[in-house]
Amino acid sequence: MKRTTTRIGRTTMRIGTVLSDRFRRLTVVGVRALAFWAAVLLPIAYVPALYGLAWFDGSWSFLALLAVHIACVVVGHEHNHPSEGDGTHGGVRA
Repeated sequence: MKRTTTRIGRTTMRIGTVLSDRFRRLTVVGVRALAFWAAVLLPIAYVPALYGLAWFDGSWSFLALLAVHIACVVVGHEHNHPSEGDGTHGGVRA
């Protein structure tokens, strides 16, 4: 009885670890994709920010926009970047 319980416990821990790793990987991929596309689209907001239009009140808004853009570039720079040695480019096999 004790041996069966231990085996079930190990299997449950293994399944939990696999699911946790998969969830973490999917979350990282999603955050990187979101940051990448935000970095691509944020420069569009520079025009109204420079002219003081829309919701931009002053230089602090522009600096905040610039800081968010830099953060998105840093976080999203590896989106669809090929891993070393896996033979893929952008998630598509060559």
